[in-house]
Amino acid sequence: MFSNISSKKVYEQIIEQIQDNIMNGTFKKGDRLPSERDLSEAMGVSRTSIREALRVLETMGVVESRQGEGNFICSNIEKSLLQPLSLMFKLNDGSWSDIFELRNILEIECARLSALRATELDCRELLDIVQRMEDETLNENRTEILVELDKKFHNLLSGISKNYLIESLFITTSNLFEKFIEDARYKIISYDASKGSANLLNQHKRICEAIIKKDEHMASEAMREHMEYVIKNTL
Repeated sequence: MFSNISSKKVYEQIIEQIQDNIMNGTFKKGDRLPSERDLSEAMGVSRTSIREALRVLETMGVVESRQGEGNFICSNIEKSLLQPLSLMFKLNDGSWSDIFELRNILEIECARLSALRATELDCRELLDIVQRMEDETLNENRTEILVELDKKFHNLLSGISKNYLIESLFITTSNLFEKFIEDARYKIISYDASKGSANLLNQHKRICEAIIKKDEHMASEAMREHMEYVIKNTL
């Protein structure tokens, strides 16, 4: 499981070995790591170096320390990726178009996979959100509720795709996406107060219909048209 460490950058090599054990399946989500003493003996390094490596892994969100229990592989590693991704976005002066391009790729494939993999329960949940969207669209000054339903619709699609990498990336970028969806809806409604909400509702209806029919091509196209409409009226 572990091997002796050479003298150069000891803590980095410890990190690499723990990461390698995660990648090869030795450690899984929620697994307890060996004690600091056991790790020290297994790798032939000081406990100080082990603690330094564990602190870095904890900062990275890979390992979590539980008082009186030890160190564990994080159960929600996907969420821990959000902070570095958000920082990277800010440090590189990220724009709405950067978010849209990433979201566009994910959303269209999500819709296609959802059409292929949606269960009856998935379809009922999706239809329920769309029906609630329709009810709220008929009411005035309900934009905040519609924004929340919009978020739920797209987040649900990521789960329906049954692709944990896509869903994990959605979780990781959720804050960026949610702000994008919120701003997009407000901009669209402001741009065309009489038609904005109705257009968004009809687009979500078509996506939902395609998924229920298990028509992957219709689902992809419906999502593509939705994303084109969003970009046209927001950027």
